[in-house]
Amino acid sequence: MDHTTLHDFIQRLAQYQHNDAVADQVLHDLRAWRSAFAVDLQQQMQSAAGFEEHSALQQLHTALNQAVDVQMHSWDAQWAELAPAQSLAEAFDDKVMLLVFGKFNAGKSSLCNLLADTFRLAQQTVQYFHLENAQVVYSLQPLREGATETTARLQGVCLGDKLVLLDTPGLHSVTAENAALTQRFIDSADGVLWLSSSSSPGQVQELDALGRELRRHKPLLPIITRSDQIEEDELDGEICSLLCNKNPAQRALQQDDVYQRSLDKLRDMAVDPQLLSRPVSISAQMARQAEFSPQAMTEAGIDQLFHALLVLIQPALEYKQRKPAEIYLHYLQEQIVDPMQQLMDQMLGQLRQVSAEMHSSLAALPEKMIANIWRSVVPELASLLEQHAATQDVNLVCETVQLWADEALSQQCVAHLADYHLPVIQALELNMAEHYRYEVIAADIETDEPTIAYDRLHAELSNQLQLSLQQQVTPIMTACTAYLEDVEAKLAQRAEMLLQAMQRLDQIAAQMRLAA
Repeated sequence: MDHTTLHDFIQRLAQYQHNDAVADQVLHDLRAWRSAFAVDLQQQMQSAAGFEEHSALQQLHTALNQAVDVQMHSWDAQWAELAPAQSLAEAFDDKVMLLVFGKFNAGKSSLCNLLADTFRLAQQTVQYFHLENAQVVYSLQPLREGATETTARLQGVCLGDKLVLLDTPGLHSVTAENAALTQRFIDSADGVLWLSSSSSPGQVQELDALGRELRRHKPLLPIITRSDQIEEDELDGEICSLLCNKNPAQRALQQDDVYQRSLDKLRDMAVDPQLLSRPVSISAQMARQAEFSPQAMTEAGIDQLFHALLVLIQPALEYKQRKPAEIYLHYLQEQIVDPMQQLMDQMLGQLRQVSAEMHSSLAALPEKMIANIWRSVVPELASLLEQHAATQDVNLVCETVQLWADEALSQQCVAHLADYHLPVIQALELNMAEHYRYEVIAADIETDEPTIAYDRLHAELSNQLQLSLQQQVTPIMTACTAYLEDVEAKLAQRAEMLLQAMQRLDQIAAQMRLAA
């Protein structure tokens, strides 16, 4: 078969030479990023200074540190789980691998077999394979069409020396086993062929299942399959049904519709719309029916398909050159950064909420505590002053009031500040002026005993108690506020550290893709 577009495509593939050096420097930068990120996380693992172990804030802080530590210890195991995808990529290290994606019965296996037939007719080698226990097993049999939903295995075909098509059960497979299998291996691909039937083409919600691959900066070619229809015609005087290609106008309408809706979807997904190629429409059945004649290949859209593949192959080749670094980048983004960001968002949010609530309660606490202490001490002053009226021992009265106030303050701290590791509380001191003493008014006529008054002394004791409590409580509140501000500052540092780490990783990724 002499088909110019197919041969142009084969020749373009043949020019590809894999160069490991393209990804080596980026891999070095990415591994250095992981090491630096681990150090940054370790440096942030500190207890919340100034808080007791039983406090909600300290417990949340400890839980965050433990969760971060658990995640960090899982990093190596998570990288090891990607070994099957790396193994598949290495098995076809010198070939471009395209993932064939679509719903069950979208024609994935049929397309792979059709392209295999065209390559074989162009005197190119064709090798079918499937994966067993993550190992490539070659076969002489074409891919089982319509069977990928009944068996949990990936199959594919090597076309010529430089191209591999990977036929998957589907990222939204009807079986969880098949979907999980596909997810394990899709990072091996260099580009994506998205197939959908012309009966309901371009159901863009399917792209949600491909979201991760598209965000990995892989080129996407939508292919509308089964672009044919049954028409009635008269043959030898009888009306019969014939399979015909959809006319160019019908195909163009569907292609434009799929392209526009796909562009909108990619923008919604924050995916670079330049990764999207214009859709093509094909009928594998019509090409086969006419035995792959040049005219049939053109009318069935296969010629247009190879033109589209020729456009797709350049970004796919660029992706392949950097694929080892891309795979490691995806591991960092999806297994390290994303889980860490989710953890931080959740737990830093909880910590901020608890801290804000504690901060809010502190604002009204000094006045409340002083009022409670004052109310517990002042009603006892009259009895105390009366008790020492005979000796008029003002110093002993003051010492007793100070003792009562200290005990009451201690009780208030236990009641309201149990979460805090409080500084040493200074004993209360009443600064009574010398002229505030018991007052001898006059002797009683009958008993000849002097009348002792203490109204002014009582008032001054109450006033000095209020002032001294304020001086005593203020440093306690200042310390508690400082503890909370320190926690909030460290929470902000954690969030900023994560943001800067993510930005550094994005910069490495952007530079890698720009250089390509």
